Amino acid sequence: MSDSKKILILGGGYGGVKAGKILEKHFRKNPNVEITLVDMRPFHTLMTELHEVAGWRTEPESVQVSFKKIFGARRINVVLDKIEKVDFEAKKAFGTTGTYAFDYIVVGVGAEPEYFGIPGIKENSFSLWSFEDAMKVRNHVEHMYLAASKELDAEKRRRMLTFVVAGAGFTG
Repeated sequence: MSDSKKILILGGGYGGVKAGKILEKHFRKNPNVEITLVDMRPFHTLMTELHEVAGWRTEPESVQVSFKKIFGARRINVVLDKIEKVDFEAKKAFGTTGTYAFDYIVVGVGAEPEYFGIPGIKENSFSLWSFEDAMKVRNHVEHMYLAASKELDAEKRRRMLTFVVAGAGFTG
């Protein structure tokens, strides 16, 4: 199998999953192509639905789809790891638990929220950029509602139940 080609996909977000499906379909009948997807979690997160979790409109599990369910019996090897460095010249990706050689690489490791220089937003807010973020928002809102329900002072209760949204995209 020395002639085999290794395709490495970093990230199991929308881009990584789509790339995996397209590549697997294209190379389905070629036993000399190995496709590996590396992600830190065993599931794909439906990013466009995180606000539903944060707002208690749906159960948390509903935004997590296992890679096993997505890829089924396809020839995509899913590895749980966090990639810390990629050496493009040596064609190797280095994770916390393994090293992955590749002939071709798809980098789809996501992005970070943009705060547009608004003072204090990053330091004093929750982002809505991951499953964990959605759960933090959800738990904080629940905590504030419970605390406010016990507060007798109307002004304190009003402040406890005041939330500010910065941004108007999916995370805002």
